[in-house]
Amino acid sequence: MNSKLKLKSKLDPNSKSKPKSKSASWGITVFGLCFLIPALIILVMGPLNTFRLHFLTSFWEQIPAKLISIDVKPHHGNDSTTYSLEGTYSFNYLGITYHSSQISYFNRYDNLGDWHSKSQNNILQAAAKGRLIAWVNADNPNESYLVRDIRPSHMFLIFIFVLVFGGTGAALILYGRYSGKKPSNENGILYSVQQYTHWILGFMAFIFITISLPAVIAIPSEMASGNAAILVALVFPLAGLGMAYAARHSLKNWRYYGRTPLLLNPYPAKNSGQIGGEITVAHRGLKASWSVTLQCVRKVKGTGKNSSSHETVLWQRKTQPEIREVGDKTLVRFVFSPDEELPASYQKGRTSLFWRLSLQGPQTPVKLERNFVIPVEEGVGHSTVELTAEHVSKVSKKQLIEAKKSISRQLEIREHNDEFFVVSKAGRHLSMSLWLTVMGAIFAGVGLFLFHQAATEGLMLYFMGSIFSLFGVPCFFGGIFMLGRSLETSISGGVVHTKRSWFGRPLWRRKAHFHNGDQLILNKSGSMTSGAATTEFFNIDLNYVPSLDSGGKQVTIRIAEGIDNREAGEFLIARLNALLVSDELL
Repeated sequence: MNSKLKLKSKLDPNSKSKPKSKSASWGITVFGLCFLIPALIILVMGPLNTFRLHFLTSFWEQIPAKLISIDVKPHHGNDSTTYSLEGTYSFNYLGITYHSSQISYFNRYDNLGDWHSKSQNNILQAAAKGRLIAWVNADNPNESYLVRDIRPSHMFLIFIFVLVFGGTGAALILYGRYSGKKPSNENGILYSVQQYTHWILGFMAFIFITISLPAVIAIPSEMASGNAAILVALVFPLAGLGMAYAARHSLKNWRYYGRTPLLLNPYPAKNSGQIGGEITVAHRGLKASWSVTLQCVRKVKGTGKNSSSHETVLWQRKTQPEIREVGDKTLVRFVFSPDEELPASYQKGRTSLFWRLSLQGPQTPVKLERNFVIPVEEGVGHSTVELTAEHVSKVSKKQLIEAKKSISRQLEIREHNDEFFVVSKAGRHLSMSLWLTVMGAIFAGVGLFLFHQAATEGLMLYFMGSIFSLFGVPCFFGGIFMLGRSLETSISGGVVHTKRSWFGRPLWRRKAHFHNGDQLILNKSGSMTSGAATTEFFNIDLNYVPSLDSGGKQVTIRIAEGIDNREAGEFLIARLNALLVSDELL
């Protein structure tokens, strides 16, 4: 159970741990300014300037005016048509006749609502009744307006634009400022990456709800005109409300358990030796099945249009921490001993490697889950966190019991007449097999459709169809194979027999000789990730030399497959080794 197993992955032995560059946070800040500055300019030049003019004109004199012309001018652009209210009028002030073309505060083109046509009609009606009034600046009669209207709906839309873009810029600037700050290095204290979750979700909720308000407000009028399709606009505010609920739940979680600081020991952690620490939870008396998981993760960022990232878990260990209560707090203590060949944290172009620590705790009244990214450097380090001998013994026994239960649940293991049987039955991991089959069928179907369309629409579809097919066809047949595959292994007198079947039909048989425990290898066959939780799958293989004529070349046969945790695989290897020792003693 405690033996070190070699990790068969491509690692960068020359990579060094690099501190986080401040240029990244400055880059985020500059990017945020690109949003915030235009939003502030629009705010000052738009609504604030309009309110300033509206306030000043309230003190201007009202003078009877004579309308000369008034018209709504269309302006045709590439994508849309905008309008402006243009005209001229005259008025007499202190015996002098003035002519003006300043109709309103809004001298720019837009197509928001029917304000232009309504204002034109109001001016024409007032002129026809001899009631046309101009607001005139007594200190400078050349300044005047016919319409004193701040256009509330127009102001509302501009404020939404300012809030969305300005809020985005401000959020980016704050993120850049705080992301550039290092945690308390002197004390080795780290904080969970979830400390910003409620802020991010809240901000996204604000964006979705705010940007959809104009469409939501327009729903009654659009429905009255028979445009039922406007109801599609409800998708955005509903999504925003969902994010707001998630933000509230995250904030409730954060406030209940506190900031949960992690005191890493040693700090920074070393990739050889031990990684330990203590997490402080701001509550006591918490009844839970506690667990702490340490992962070494490689992350590759996409380029161009493919901006997504892909994570690969290179190494993972899970343990039950020691829980101590001090005052009104709970201390969660742990120590890990990573494999020696694992790399330190590094950033190299689009590829980075980092270490993640995950804490799972109480599920009620709110779920406790915290993830920490910990710095790991090259070197040897030992943790001074001391776990009690009673706890270490208890955890070892519990892991052994859980490994027994896990391996018994996943594989059929039995002994009969000095013969040991291990059966990897068909139908295990059904959800994964079905997912592969369905996804493969979808991609393969799209590929075949593109091939069919390519006959009439061009060679490019042949290329796209090939891409979809190259992914979909192997995925589909791989899923079908996983659905029906089974493996039967028998060991007797140091001889191993295996039989591979598919839906009960034998496909091939293998035979090997089992002499010592070094022949057994636990190989990682794949993984499935959900959030920060990763389930690893392992196979147990046996290496052997078929004969003297083979020149010492080893052949590998599989004994068991699809084991969904490392501890269960290590337990089965230990049991097989014990079987070999027993045979030798006999």
